[in-house]
Order: sequence, then C-alpha cells, then structure tokens
Amino acid sequence: MSLNTKSNKRNLLIVGLISFLNALTFAAIIPIIYSYAASFGLNDTLIGLLFGSFAFAQFFATPVIGRLSDKYGRKPLLVISLLGTFIANVIQAFAGSAWVLFLARMLDGITGGNNSVAQAVISDSTEQKDRPMGFAIFGASFGLGFLFGPVIALAIMPYGNNYVFLFSALIALLAAILTAVFLPETNLTRETKKLDLFDTLFLQIYKGFKMPIVRDILIINLITSLSLSVFQIAFQPYIKVNFGLGEEHISYVLILSGIVNILFLPLVKIFTNKFGLYKLLNLTFLFRALNFAILALLVDQSVFWLMMVVFAFVNLFSRPIITSLLTRNVKSEDQGVAIGVSESMFSLGLAVGPAIFAFVNLPLQEGFTFLQIPLITDMLIDLAKNYTLSFYAIAIISVIAWFYVLWFLRRIKYSKSGNNDF
Repeated sequence: MSLNTKSNKRNLLIVGLISFLNALTFAAIIPIIYSYAASFGLNDTLIGLLFGSFAFAQFFATPVIGRLSDKYGRKPLLVISLLGTFIANVIQAFAGSAWVLFLARMLDGITGGNNSVAQAVISDSTEQKDRPMGFAIFGASFGLGFLFGPVIALAIMPYGNNYVFLFSALIALLAAILTAVFLPETNLTRETKKLDLFDTLFLQIYKGFKMPIVRDILIINLITSLSLSVFQIAFQPYIKVNFGLGEEHISYVLILSGIVNILFLPLVKIFTNKFGLYKLLNLTFLFRALNFAILALLVDQSVFWLMMVVFAFVNLFSRPIITSLLTRNVKSEDQGVAIGVSESMFSLGLAVGPAIFAFVNLPLQEGFTFLQIPLITDMLIDLAKNYTLSFYAIAIISVIAWFYVLWFLRRIKYSKSGNNDF
C-alpha cells in the first residue's frame, strides 16, 4: 500500500493526531508527578518505584495489546486502551491514598501500550519503502505532544495538580472519540490462531529473541531506550549544577527537540532513500555515541545546546529505522505483536534506566569508596558531583550499541545480497 493513496494519507494523519494527543496526556503530568506523589508522603525510593511501576506495567502489557490487535483489529484496541488512559487519569486526579495512586499508574502503564497498535496502523497503511517516513511522522507528532504538554501543565498547576490529571483524562477521551469516529480498520489480515495470553506475554518475547534478525533489532531498541532513559534524568541536574540553569530550561530542551523534529522531518525519507536503512542505522548510532562522549568530555553551555540539536536530529531517525527494520522481517499477521514486543523492550529500558542513573551516582553517597583506592574514589566523586559520570555511562552504553550495530550489519550483509540498503 502506497503512502501516496488518499486513504493511507488520511490514516497517517489520524494516527499522527492520536499520537500527538496521547503524548500530550503523558507529557502534561511529567512536571507534577513527583510533587503530587510526595504529597502522599512517599519518599524518593517509593516515588522511584511509582515511576518504575508504570514502565514495568507497560513492558508486560504492550505485546498483549499488540497481539489482541492482530486478532481483533487495530481500531477497537486503540479505543479501549485510550479509554483506559482516561479512567487511569481520573483515578489519579481523585486518588485518596498512595496505593490508589500506584494502582492508577499501573493501569495507565497497561493501557499506555497502545503505541504499538498505532505503529501497526502505520505498518498496515504503508509499503516498506514508505514506512520510515510514516514512523517519523508518528514520532514527530509524539514529540510535538511532549513540546506542548509541560507548557499546558504550567498553566493549569496554579489551580491544583489534580486538574492536570483531569486535563490529561479529557485529552485521552477526545483521542478515543476521534479514533472511534474517524479511523478505519486497517488490519485486513487477522490472526486466526487461538489466542494464548501466556504465549503472547512470555513466549512471544522468547520467540522474538530466538529469531536472529528480530532478536538483534529488539536488543538495539532496548539499548536505545536505556541511554535515552538515563539521559532524560541526568541532563536536568547536569544543566543546573554546571550552568546554573533553572527548571524552565528543562522545558526549553523539550521545545528545542520538538522544533528540530518538525523542521527536519522531510529529511527522513530523503536520507533513507539516499543511504538505505542499514547504513543510516550505523550513522545514527555512531553520532549518538559521539554526542554523549562530547557532553561528558566538554562541560560547556554552548556545546551542550549544540549537542542537544544533534541529539534531537539523530533521534528523529533512530526509532523509525528500528521499527521499519522490524516490520520488514516479520509476517504481516504478526506486525502487531512484533511491534508490541519491541515497545516492551523500549519500556524495559525506560524502567531500568533510572536504576542505572542511581548506580552511577553512588559516589555522591556519604562514605563512598571504590575498592579502598583513594585515587579512583576521588575521581569518581568529582565526576559524579557535576553529573558528567552519568554522561560517561550513557556514552559507554551508546558505544556498546554502535559496536553491536556494526556486528549486526556485518552478520546480515551477505544474507541480504542484492539489497540496495547496503
């Protein structure tokens, strides 16, 4: 199916709008979730568990939602999951205790696995050559939601944090209505096998890792989310400690990323056609590694903002390329579950990332010592104080990812003889 047909363009526009609204519901609560959780008497450890509960719930739910969409259709699963997000945000707005808040966050994580379904709609509606552009539109729409979400939250916060959750709930309800009314069903090759949720939840992940090419793509996606997750936490104290920048500059980073995504979106198709998916994958991960290495080595405000532009530009390509490679290596009836497993790996990385950040910042704890070696202990403490140690960790993760990509490309190069991507 070509991206140029009227119905497929319409599908992409609808999914892009749904992606924007979905991101808006999530991004709006980012500025207030920490203080809202603290108002229930939760300490930092429990608040960390609260954040993790969302990601882990999403990790388990995403492949299930993907498989259900393969069997029952994309549209009903999108509507149901968006309604679930609506209910979860209403519960969070009126949560009377911490355990209710935990329950609502987990429900939000379960129903938040609808990204895999939205991406499956794109896969259903496009040919292989057009999918990178389709997934890039999806990513840019999501980025645009992250641009406006925190800004709207700042306007609502004076009336009470619970009103931010109510705003997110209304946006999710609007997205569900738009899906129900305007989005046609795109899954025309339904899965006919008997549905086994245990198989979907656990065995599908296992089977995915048993397939060489799919396994490698899933690992690459996992490592991508690990580095992104650590960065999302680390850059905030990094700019505060090193440059004296306030909380509003965190929003500026998100805004800058959104602007880059919008301005350079057309380049996704141009670069994909020019370099091919595999070469572009190599370049993307090379520049990710260089970007974080420079941030660790050169603590300078001008360098930071320049690297944020580079990082936003590189991120514009990474996930569309990964998802496109995944969809071209699975059967059409397995698109939903394959993307679901991939999204689960991404969620797992988002859940583990905060733990990595906490680990690399152990030198900030009183009484820290590294194997009773004063020289190394003092060096780690100095690096941790200005949070460059976190960026060294991200750089190491990114270098490992790049070497894995190189190994992956080398291994499949000759099995894809005649493929123009090489």
